[in-house]
Amino acid sequence: MFQKLSILFFVVVFSMGTHAATAEMSALQKVAKKYRASKLVEMSVEKSVKSELLGKETKYSGKIYLGNGKFRWENTTPEKTLLVFDGTTIWSEQTPPKEFGGPVQVAKGKVDKKNRSHVLISSLLGADLSKNFKVVNERTVGGLLKLDVEPLYDDLSVKSLSVVLDPDANTMKEISYKDDIGNLTTMIFSDVKFLKKEKKSLFKYQPPKGAQVTDL
Repeated sequence: MFQKLSILFFVVVFSMGTHAATAEMSALQKVAKKYRASKLVEMSVEKSVKSELLGKETKYSGKIYLGNGKFRWENTTPEKTLLVFDGTTIWSEQTPPKEFGGPVQVAKGKVDKKNRSHVLISSLLGADLSKNFKVVNERTVGGLLKLDVEPLYDDLSVKSLSVVLDPDANTMKEISYKDDIGNLTTMIFSDVKFLKKEKKSLFKYQPPKGAQVTDL
């Protein structure tokens, strides 16, 4: 299944407008500018999803790569998944567990007029975060800046959002958000590298032979 909410990370990284209404938005913009200016950003990510409905928590580990408005997200545990945006098409790949077998599952979708209005997709197209969210609280803890953000519209699938920044390094340390069914997702970023050389092959995708491909 295509993980739409995982793209929330890119709301912050790619969606900063040029005019900030508050100092907090300005802090987000500085971080976003640094990420966008790099030829290639590489980082490790630890993601956890707490299901309010099921009462359980699932943890994921992987790598994220960003460059020129494109991204690649590789998860290695507990299952192998891949999410790629090549600038035109979003690809989601899932490899079934060995004990179940079966072909690799691939879903693809275009960023078109129909889904561009969705904040998690439009973030990839340079939308202004302040048009969809507002900062309602900010505090400094251990030298880190934590911002609590709320959506401006009731129809957004993200109901609350917190962002933790390192204002000295201008990096993002953590994002957590709750969706409309009560799931709490937290992503912690580490080992962030801003590289001066791009690697275009990371953002190219071709479904593996025998994969089952469906449209989003």
